[in-house]
This record gives sequence, structure tokens and C-alpha cells, in this order.
Amino acid sequence: MYYFVSFDPREGAGRREVVETYKKFAEHFQKKLPQFKLVGLYARNVLLGSRPHYVAIWEFPDYSNLEEWNRAFAKDTQGQKLAKRLGDLATGWEAKVMSKLI
Repeated sequence: MYYFVSFDPREGAGRREVVETYKKFAEHFQKKLPQFKLVGLYARNVLLGSRPHYVAIWEFPDYSNLEEWNRAFAKDTQGQKLAKRLGDLATGWEAKVMSKLI
């Protein structure tokens, strides 16, 4: 299963800052929940196409892992701080769970 998260930078948020912040967030949660693997954080090049500007793709084995993520996140003050920092840098968040077909 794959979890796609897309977002746009807020006014004044630079690419380096977004990437470094997302990297810290990802590293933190991959240690806490190793069944979630960040496939990558992707950005539009040369601003071709429409939004979103960034897409992060996570891989995980099963829907039940999402409940585990929610339980861990609810208790994890450090993870919540990292998520807030991301929220300060980005807007227009959308998320989808998808399955690989081919």
C-alpha cells in the first residue's frame, strides 16, 4: 500500500527548508514505525504543471498500520512538533491511500 501526501509551500518557504524539515519528520517516524518507509519526497521542476508542488510517497504493508500510526502520533509530542513545523511551511495538504496495480 502507498500513502501519497501532497502539499504546496507557504509564501516564503524555501525548498531547502521544506526538504530538511520533511526529512527530519520522516526519519523520526521511520524509527518509531519501521513498517512505514518513505519512498521519496518529490517536487515539480521548473514549475511545469499545476499543483501540488510537493508529493511524498510512503509505503506500508497494511491498512491496520494506519491505526498504529494514529495511536503513535497521538502520544508523540516530538512527532507533533515536527508535524507542526511542516504545517507552518506548507498548505493545501491532501492525502490518499493507494494500491499498486502494475
